[in-house]
Amino acid sequence: MFDLFNWANRAGEWAKNATMELFFFNKNYTPYKVRLANELEAGIRRLFLEDLVAFVNKGIENDLSVQRLENQTNDKAVLVMNLDEVNRAATLINLIEKEYADIIYFSGEDHDFRRIKGVAAKFNYGDGGNNKNCYVIKGLSGSQALSDKGSWELRGEKLEPFSASVGIRVPEGNEVLVVDDGTNGWQLVALNRGKFERLFQFDVAMTALAPAKAEELSNAYDLTLAEGLDLTEMLKEKKALVKKLDDADLAAVSQDKLMEFADEMQLPLMLSENGKIIIADDKDLSMLVNLVDENYFISATTGKRYEVKGKKLLDDADAKSE
Repeated sequence: MFDLFNWANRAGEWAKNATMELFFFNKNYTPYKVRLANELEAGIRRLFLEDLVAFVNKGIENDLSVQRLENQTNDKAVLVMNLDEVNRAATLINLIEKEYADIIYFSGEDHDFRRIKGVAAKFNYGDGGNNKNCYVIKGLSGSQALSDKGSWELRGEKLEPFSASVGIRVPEGNEVLVVDDGTNGWQLVALNRGKFERLFQFDVAMTALAPAKAEELSNAYDLTLAEGLDLTEMLKEKKALVKKLDDADLAAVSQDKLMEFADEMQLPLMLSENGKIIIADDKDLSMLVNLVDENYFISATTGKRYEVKGKKLLDDADAKSE
């Protein structure tokens, strides 16, 4: 497992000498290079790296909890996960690492800063004689940026026109660290869980629940998956299905009844020759979960077939009113 405390302890030796680059990235996680004025480098190094290292080192004294995503038991713990578990973060880092030459520079005149979602500071350093990279990532709110239209700046006692194309405020606090660990590969550390979830549209609770729900579904029904598919990984990509499985009673309907109703609904969910439910793609999995969670309905008055987006159990409502 990646040792965050050990990494932070070693960072004290290389932090001041590490080379640094800054990247903005937009809502599609497309990165842009950023040109830095020399006088900004010390402040950015402190804001992104030195403050983070100090936070982790202080956490050793204050019982800071660090846990793997799949083993989390503490909602306030710093979470560590493999980068490839977070698709949007992996996309961003892979573009910078592998397509660096094709990344263009961000310009306040040519680009709309309101589309920018975050900023990543890349640090290249030698640790134990090895050349490594790490990224410290923070969210930005493009809507809060100051533009030269309708903005002013106060110089001493004089109010003047805003002289920059865009005014940017980088937030304090620690959000996301991505480290080329060498031994364990790229590791993502969510230092602030809420901001990490918003930044990369990642649901920690549902992702952590996916393996257990995949096992429950496999135990409840005989499934056969197309070559190359993994039920847990499919559910990690479909957080809404995990939530439905968490709400469903998998023991309430047998496989035979489930497939009979699928036929009645004219759903293209198929059985293999040996009677196993075939999961060939995401659509098959969605159909199965919606059947289990009773999200299909045939009108008793018109005979029309519906997929239910929301439902209320009338028996519960009647019981509560008694």
